[in-house]
Amino acid sequence: MKQIEYVTIKNASNKVLKKMRQIGEEKAQRLQKIQDRWDNGEYENLEVVQL
Repeated sequence: MKQIEYVTIKNASNKVLKKMRQIGEEKAQRLQKIQDRWDNGEYENLEVVQL
């Protein structure tokens, strides 16, 4: 898995902008689901090693 941060795209088309927006929304949804599961206590005996 690769992690890309601070991506700059010059002269991006609307299709690229829509895809980047979709990726951002999907990531936020995944993180929210994880947070909800954490709050509900679904994770037990878990050690966080990196944030």
